[in-house]
Amino acid sequence: MGSDTKATSQMDIRELPAFFRLLADALEKGGDGEFVGSDEFRKFKISGKNEFGQVTVKVKFKSAGECEAAEEAEECDECRASGTLKYKHLKKRMKISFRLIFKMIHEGQMPPAEAVESFLADSDLMIGYPGYGDEYYAQYAKVCATFKAAFESGDLARMGEAVDAIAHEKSRCHAKYD
Repeated sequence: MGSDTKATSQMDIRELPAFFRLLADALEKGGDGEFVGSDEFRKFKISGKNEFGQVTVKVKFKSAGECEAAEEAEECDECRASGTLKYKHLKKRMKISFRLIFKMIHEGQMPPAEAVESFLADSDLMIGYPGYGDEYYAQYAKVCATFKAAFESGDLARMGEAVDAIAHEKSRCHAKYD
């Protein structure tokens, strides 16, 4: 799915369950027709409007995509590796991964390794940007290392303590620099 996909369907309200079954099949097996590429989404939105028993359903999928445009540079691993990533894009990406990690750990679930690896790699990159809280970087790196060790051990309690420490360090820095 190289670009965004939008599907709008008008149907009788009784057809709605079948529509959602088609969508579920597309997500599991890869879609075709109006759901082509729906299994490769980064973000999706479903809305529906019932008017006199006729339902208009809109489904929008935003693709994971590649580093195709300047706005998407924050998603590009090449940009991360070369250090050409803008600081605000880095922070945005870190916010997304950390929010997921923090929430899952505090709900007693193991976060996806991909999110943890992305967050830790971004954290390493972030502390290389001068002028954005340099005096906090050493302590931040230390709590990130503690989190990494806790994640690798699979100890959710230690991970919880570590993400709380990361949140604390982030708050200290952001109080001065945001």
